Amino acid sequence: MIRPTPAEDRSFGLTVGTLSPGTVLSCSPATPLAQAVTKMRNANSSSIIVVQSNKPVGILTEHDLLSLPANSKAVLSQPVEMRMSHPVHTISIHASPQSAIVRMRERNVRHLVTVDENDCLVGIISRTDLIRQISNKKPFSANDVADAVRRSTIFVDARMPVSELRHRMHGEKCDSAIVTGFPADLPVDQQTGIITERDILRGFADNNDGLTAGDIATRPVMVINGDVNLNDARTIMLRKNIRHLVVHNQHREIIGVLSFADLLEFIEQDYLIYLNNINDDSDSELVKARQSLALARKLIENSPDCVMVCNARAEIEAVNPAFTRVTGYQAEEVIGKNPSILQSGRQSKDFYRQMWVELARTGKWEGEIWNRRKSGETFPEWLSIMAIRDSDGTISHYASIFTDISEREKNREDILRIAFTDELTGMPNRRRFSELLSLHVGRARQHGRPLTVMMLDLDNFQRVNNALGHNAGDDVLVEVSRRISRELGHDAVMARVGADEYAAILPDIKTEQEALNLAERVLVRLGEPHLTSKGDDLYLSASIGIASFPKDANDTSNLLRCVEIAMLQAKEQGRNRVGRFSVSLQSQKGADLALETALRRALDNNELHLAYQPQFDTRTGQLCGVEALARWTTASGEHIPPSTFIPVAEEIGVIGELGRWVMRTACRQLVNWRSEGLHNLRLAVNVSVQQFYGTVDLAEQLRAILVDKGLSADRLEIEVTESLFMRDMADMRAKLQRIQDLGIRISLDDFGTGFSSLSYLRTLPFDQIKLDRSFVTDIDRGEEGRTLAITIINMARNLGKTCIAEGVENDRQLEVLRDAGCDLVQGYLLGRPMSAQDISRLATATDG
Repeated sequence: MIRPTPAEDRSFGLTVGTLSPGTVLSCSPATPLAQAVTKMRNANSSSIIVVQSNKPVGILTEHDLLSLPANSKAVLSQPVEMRMSHPVHTISIHASPQSAIVRMRERNVRHLVTVDENDCLVGIISRTDLIRQISNKKPFSANDVADAVRRSTIFVDARMPVSELRHRMHGEKCDSAIVTGFPADLPVDQQTGIITERDILRGFADNNDGLTAGDIATRPVMVINGDVNLNDARTIMLRKNIRHLVVHNQHREIIGVLSFADLLEFIEQDYLIYLNNINDDSDSELVKARQSLALARKLIENSPDCVMVCNARAEIEAVNPAFTRVTGYQAEEVIGKNPSILQSGRQSKDFYRQMWVELARTGKWEGEIWNRRKSGETFPEWLSIMAIRDSDGTISHYASIFTDISEREKNREDILRIAFTDELTGMPNRRRFSELLSLHVGRARQHGRPLTVMMLDLDNFQRVNNALGHNAGDDVLVEVSRRISRELGHDAVMARVGADEYAAILPDIKTEQEALNLAERVLVRLGEPHLTSKGDDLYLSASIGIASFPKDANDTSNLLRCVEIAMLQAKEQGRNRVGRFSVSLQSQKGADLALETALRRALDNNELHLAYQPQFDTRTGQLCGVEALARWTTASGEHIPPSTFIPVAEEIGVIGELGRWVMRTACRQLVNWRSEGLHNLRLAVNVSVQQFYGTVDLAEQLRAILVDKGLSADRLEIEVTESLFMRDMADMRAKLQRIQDLGIRISLDDFGTGFSSLSYLRTLPFDQIKLDRSFVTDIDRGEEGRTLAITIINMARNLGKTCIAEGVENDRQLEVLRDAGCDLVQGYLLGRPMSAQDISRLATATDG
């Protein structure tokens, strides 16, 4: 039978040496068993190798611990050599993973100790290592979990002593057990557990031999259906870092346990089938092998890369035509000689010594090296050397492949120039600027000098590109670069770090005022007209930020961050100005970012809830509705007011998600109140302008929520503010009309605080005007305040609109509003925002 050799297997790039861990757990034969067990537990390892004179003489695994007697305390004081498995099964680090699979199967073991050429300990390879590496590269065809799961899984009662369980697992050769019999009043996912050999190991390490199976079982278990593909099961096990999955059938009955060992059996079976197929058709495989060898020779002969093969004594045995073309040496001139005939002398002896050390250690080396042609010319080449081993793992040849990279060396300078230079202006780009800034910061730190950095962003430059085209815009950017450079002087280091952003290092600036004066001159210079290609004058402005080392930051990255913050501050303050970095500004930016991040997580973490402020009929005093108000309490218990987080939600674009959550949650609560007999409550919900311009039409969103909750549309009321109409009024009128056509009421919130055009009160579809709390407060401040509030109430009545006043805090205000004919009121006098349960109690009290 023809078997592939380890060298052939390694064509796939793996040996057991590459799979073995870099460090291995070991102990001496005289080590007490208890100490070895503790060492395994602390390292979370399934085995420990017993070594003597750096050579493995035995192994202790989790499985070996199952065979200990019921009373194991006395045994734990014995030396590990009395309980270890021996002789230990080893494999060369140069052998293939496929060879390891076959050897594990033949020896019926789950671990192989890897050794070097001197049979000294190197590492250990387990089934887990093979599953993680090899099975990742090989799909399990169409096999399902049910095809691989063990049907011989043992089930034990939670009250069974661990010592008895250990004996049973050992007798039935199982590495896991399903534990049942937990109290019936526990949650369903806590009524089944699993115990593995790793759990037994922990029990030994903790000296808890007197516990029951229920005490050490892992719950809840990771469950998977039997019809899941093995590839998906493997992915779950690797991602969750577990070695066992409990398997259910379609009736949710446990049918067994899937382990790494079961997955490995499928790999073993496929590999054995592969070997049998070779045996069944050996003549055909020989022909294919010979054809492959002939093809390989042709590829080497015609390869554009130079190929040189040396024997184990480093004597050249073969070269290809590309070798002759590049070096000038014919094959007969170099065969039998050492490759050192090509050495240029530019690398030291220590370089070659390190190269051979690496080659001996890993079997390969790659890097740039300078050699000499037959003509005497030196040239750079990229060299790769591979050690080739025979079936015993012994190095028989070295194969070298190298490429002449002379042209690449000539182009390296051009490549670096392109990588670090802005193509349009010829200035350093952002990457190069960061390097130069690091250099200048280092010099400033060394000499104890300050260093100033400036960052400039052209204001609204996109308008120039849109109006004139990008070619004309590029001409303007080049002219901007020239003006800034001339103003800053020759000692400044200037760069283009963005589309319309520039940065400069100012090493000669000594004071803050000097930096501000220079920045102001730059603004003046940029403000002068730019002549376009059409002969028109173009006016620009810019926002400039300034920061300095070491006052504002002590390293490059933080200095860049500070100057960007200062530049953004200048933009926020109105543009065409200079912003100077300050610590308070940094703190505010950091706080804003932290608030944005926390708000994005708030919905997922259930940190938001609703409060409801009651609304009363002024004539009857009856509770007739509530306004839903979002509240946020962080995980740390901090209360964030809506006036803080609602603007942030609008700014970062999550107001749509927040608004949908408020609407659904409030409507669900309205359904709950209806089931309690509160049929006449009306629900008011605030709506942001951004919700009208989301990807899904707001009217359609509201219709879907009403249908889902089974609510009548006239029970829902949305509140909008005057800012809504700062956009296209005709478009907004159409959007509001679609909502009103559903039967939903529309209330104009904060009336009188915006631009308050009276015309839209007549033309837009409103049902209600909400008198702002500022007008209610003015009632207590004299006749003019009362008159204005009464006027708005009369206007609403004359237009046929309902009027509701918010912010009612005393009896005087309530009396004036009632006498003026205000329909509804809300405020702290009658009820603060409260929980849904408090609304239920309040409704019962007012009905009484």
